[in-house]
Parts: sequence; structure tokens; C-alpha cells
Amino acid sequence: MEQGALKEALRILLQRRRAELDPSDYGFTRIAPQGRRAAGGGLSQSQVDKILGVGLGTYERLENGRLNHAPEHVLKGVGELFGLNPHEWVWLWNMTWRRDPPFPLRQSTDEEIPASWHRVLDGQPHPAYLTNHRWEIVAYNVHLPRIFPGGRVPPNTMEWMLLNPDARYILGDWKNSWAPMVAPHVWAARAAHRDDQYIADLERRILADDEAGPIYQDFGPIFVHPDGACRPFNHPELGPGWMTLHTSVPRSSPRFVTMLMIFDPGEERPKTLPPLRARYLGE
Repeated sequence: MEQGALKEALRILLQRRRAELDPSDYGFTRIAPQGRRAAGGGLSQSQVDKILGVGLGTYERLENGRLNHAPEHVLKGVGELFGLNPHEWVWLWNMTWRRDPPFPLRQSTDEEIPASWHRVLDGQPHPAYLTNHRWEIVAYNVHLPRIFPGGRVPPNTMEWMLLNPDARYILGDWKNSWAPMVAPHVWAARAAHRDDQYIADLERRILADDEAGPIYQDFGPIFVHPDGACRPFNHPELGPGWMTLHTSVPRSSPRFVTMLMIFDPGEERPKTLPPLRARYLGE
């Protein structure tokens, strides 16, 4: 698709949403002298600028595809003013930043994810679970309890991995192969969610722990996600082996992570396969 077509698609969506808003609801009694009014009425472009508290012409550049990498507060203001749904919010970021949004438009969706993800987990033949940005387990399939002693699934995976004594055996070579790779996730979460009291409290408890604390403070290798990682694992039922981790992030709920875990018993580490990539049919 040509760049001009993408800009036109952005313009059409924003113009339609702008046309749905009555200027009188925002204290305007006549059309603003600058900026076009959307087809069929609605707010003018300059009126949108005034409502958002941005410089004159800012919204016009956004609507016409000339404000690439628009500031987050401008996109958030437009999304809230126009009442964009989660799909439109993702699409707006795709059109302006060429990536998914770093946060949901509405805070109420931070803790929510479509219930259909439970069926996704149930359809996996290996242990699989879903967590939020605090590593709290939201849902899991029937295979997950088998990897924990006594079949007891912990409420929080990060807390279990770094602070639970059982984890220091189950997670093979915990001190070298697991804890140093997991700890940077907490560093990243503290930076991204500075006001989250649970994450702050978890960090304090990690720092107070005689074994986890020094590892956390050492700030070793940087790993912000475990996708594709293969680590030693002492399965409660199947014995020693290797656990390969696979992650995915739902596009409409970026604070959630789906984890799929594949266990291979035995001393020999599974072979690393070459990365997958789509074939270009035009070649």
C-alpha cells in the first residue's frame, strides 16, 4: 500500500470521529476561524487543538499524516476525546509510530483481557499460563500444576522464582541459570510502573533476601523477556531436564503475557533450531 493511501486512511478515521462531536458540548458557539470543520459538522481542527491544549495546527498535521511520532500526550488526548476503541487505539499508533501503543488508552483495560484467551491456554498440550505486568497468574491450563511441587500453582510467578525455596531446586542451577536472568525483569518493571506498590514491595523483599538480594543488586546480564530461553529444570514428576520458554503479548492487552513452557527430559540440552522467517513469494 502506498504511503499516501495510509495517510488517507488515517485522515478518514480521525475526520469521522471529529464529525461526531458537537462543538456546543465543549463551549464553542461558532466555527473557529482556523481549521476545517469535519464533513457533516463536528469540531473544527483548531477547536481540537484548543481542547487538547496544544499549539495551533498540531491536530491538523496529525489528521493529515504529517505528524509522525506524535507526542504520547497528543495521541492519548485525541484517543480520549474521540472515544477510540482498543482496536482504533492500536491502529492510531500503527499509523503514526509504526508500532503498537506502549499502554492501553483506558486504565480500566489494564487489568482485563478477553476471556477467549482461556481457550487458547486450554488448547496447548504443554504447560501454559497468562500473567499481568505484576506477574500475577490470571489463568492457566491443566498441565501447569504438574511442574510445581504438590501441584500448587503460585499466585505470582516472579515472587515464586526469586523468593520461594522450592524454586531454588525446581529451577535447575537457580543461582546461575535462572535468578540472574529473571532479576532484570523486576528492574524493568520498576522503571515502567514506578507507582505500582506491589512491584515496589516485591523489590524490597527481594533486596532483603540473603540469596536473591545480592543477585538482584549485581545487575548481571540483561534479559527483559525469556522468549526462546532454554534452562535446566527439575520436573517434580519427570525428573531433570530442560524447560524452553515461549512468550506472546496480546496486541489489545499489552500488559499481559502468555507463557508456553515445553519440557524435554534428560541431561542433553535440546538442539537450538534456526529462526523462523516467512518466505517472500516474489523471489
